[in-house]
Amino acid sequence: MGTIVHKVMECLARAKLCIQDGKKSFKDDAFGRIRINEGKLFSKTFLSSMVDKSYEHYTSKSHHEFQKRDYNDCKKWVDAAIEYNEGQFDPRNRKILCPEQKFDMEIKEPWAKYSYELPSGEKVSGNLAIKGTIDLITEADDGIIEVIDWKTGRRLDWATGKEKNYEHLSKDPQLLMYFYAISCIFKQYEQSIMTIFYIRDGGAFSFCFDQDSCDYFLGLLEKRFKEIKENQDPQLLSPDRSHWKCTKLCDYYKTNWKGTNKSICKFIGDKVKKDGIENTIKECTREDFNIGFYEAPG
Repeated sequence: MGTIVHKVMECLARAKLCIQDGKKSFKDDAFGRIRINEGKLFSKTFLSSMVDKSYEHYTSKSHHEFQKRDYNDCKKWVDAAIEYNEGQFDPRNRKILCPEQKFDMEIKEPWAKYSYELPSGEKVSGNLAIKGTIDLITEADDGIIEVIDWKTGRRLDWATGKEKNYEHLSKDPQLLMYFYAISCIFKQYEQSIMTIFYIRDGGAFSFCFDQDSCDYFLGLLEKRFKEIKENQDPQLLSPDRSHWKCTKLCDYYKTNWKGTNKSICKFIGDKVKKDGIENTIKECTREDFNIGFYEAPG
């Protein structure tokens, strides 16, 4: 349902960008060619059509069963986002720079280098890279860029279960990573505002980061990268998968391996014990999959 809402906001932004560029239509990867004009942009008909198209597109591809109330919730969340603070974050009221800005960049720091040997004997080396997709980038004023990231979930720190406040969010790794990426991509802007918008849980929280923020992010990234490199025996959160993160958050726990009554996590875990990690990877990896592959929304 969150993806449905994100897609509506993306289409509203693409429609506004289309009008900014003096064009009469834009092509969406899911909905095809969409015609737009200034009169149509703010119409209830256009908004409803985007909600309908998004809902139909994603629910038709899902194994979950959706009810009328789910559609109503999606529409309610879209309305909440565009009406917040008299339309302050409605993409149609913004100067759009880029909806769904993708980034994929290497970290050029000495600590970000890696080198290792695969089971086949092939040697691999390079630098740690970060990649992702930013929901929306707008121009707030001359020389000022604003990133907006939509959230339809709760405003919680999932590691502690506590609600995130301004202090927590000012050090949020995702926002800091987005700021770092934006600083590299849009160097012509002197100042960046990072806004994380909890549609259902508190509204918009905005921050102005600076060079110290970039340094802080790189410090976090270095620490985590080294932890992963040095971890030779990753452990489950709980051997019986009873941890709340397993039961509430993990799709690999909730979804069974095809043709079995075992969760994906349990199936793979048992197979690793029986056949070893190399055979498990060989037999269970999706065709043409690569560990570095990335497709929006993540």
